[in-house]
Amino acid sequence: MSTMPSRPTLPRASTPTSTCSACGSEKMVVSMEAGEEMADVYQGAEFKWCLVTREVKADPDNVSGGAREVRSYEVSFHKRHKEKALKEYLPFIVAAAKAINDQERSLDIYMNQYGDEWSSIVLQHPSTFDTLAMDMKQKQAIVDDLDRFIKRKDYYRRIGKAWKRGYLLYGPPGTGKSSLIAAIANHLRFDIYDLELTGVDSNSDLRRLLVGMTNRSILVVEDIDCTIELKQREEADEEPATKSSRIEKKKAEDKVTLSGLLNFVDGLWSTTGEERIIIFTTNYKERLDPALLRPGRMDMHIHMGYCTTEAFRILANNYHSIDYHATYPEIEALIQEVTVTPAEVAEVLMRNDDTDVALHDLVDLLKLKKKEATEIKSESVRAGEKKDDDVIKTESVQVEEKKDGKEVVLKNEFTENNGSGEDCRY
Repeated sequence: MSTMPSRPTLPRASTPTSTCSACGSEKMVVSMEAGEEMADVYQGAEFKWCLVTREVKADPDNVSGGAREVRSYEVSFHKRHKEKALKEYLPFIVAAAKAINDQERSLDIYMNQYGDEWSSIVLQHPSTFDTLAMDMKQKQAIVDDLDRFIKRKDYYRRIGKAWKRGYLLYGPPGTGKSSLIAAIANHLRFDIYDLELTGVDSNSDLRRLLVGMTNRSILVVEDIDCTIELKQREEADEEPATKSSRIEKKKAEDKVTLSGLLNFVDGLWSTTGEERIIIFTTNYKERLDPALLRPGRMDMHIHMGYCTTEAFRILANNYHSIDYHATYPEIEALIQEVTVTPAEVAEVLMRNDDTDVALHDLVDLLKLKKKEATEIKSESVRAGEKKDDDVIKTESVQVEEKKDGKEVVLKNEFTENNGSGEDCRY
């Protein structure tokens, strides 16, 4: 860096390049020519940037390479701004450049194959928190939690914890768990590692996979209750140590276990990476081992429920760009009476580009669900009445009071009709 004794002159106009239609880019790219200068002002101090090019001669021992051009930027400033430049301005520039690169780069989704290797493709899922059909308060709580997490590097280091956060998404199928994962990835600009545990042969392979993840990434295990044995560890410890059980235990140790997964989620291996999100999904939260659910492993439990009136309005705006329609009162009244998933509502709204037709189709679907629910309830009531008719209980109570009036003896007699015309007394 050089010092700048005088005020910098304004830069010449930068040369904009045209939008690249071949690569599908819609953003204007602005560049500088060699030798061109640009002035920047930061907290009252002026800094001058200049694009410098220099030619590097070819290595005589390298027959395939010739001379090449190296491009770099130089910044100059007055010597009285040296402290500000080194301690404030340049760290700010580096951080801003990193944030821009993170925001602009394409995201990848990884899947495990061949036991302990990852392969990736570009993640192009368009889901965002703006388009996500869920309760606004719940959505905002998730966003606030994510934003707080990525700003707490020094905090996690100070309290002696791995810089990670666990989320459990649970609820019926079709309630938007996968869309929420994609929205989190797009919000944080994190890659996704979709771990298929049934494709992992052992805890050792699992450990190699997880260590191979990059920082600023999301580990996803979908349907966690269906992929590995979730037997309570306390029950396993209480089993008698017979010869056959020891053999089975040895075989189990060669398989992927819940304990092996927990060692990465919250054990010593959890410190092998930083700024990571861990997400487990399940349709049946009650089937999961409590050890998996405690804070520090799954820090935030997010229930993905059936479609609400608020979620419906978001979906209608997503698919038909409307804020209100004459059918809204009827649709919202029906949604409060029946159970319908956001996926079912979205499917109906996608079937027709005509908004009126699509919304009336949704009314028909909700009415059909209400009719089916009423019929099921009626059948259940009739079945209950029939069962009550088969078993009739009567009770007679005899009360005897002794002469001294101090003790009362109750004698109960129950008679049950078992449907065969015979009485049974107890």
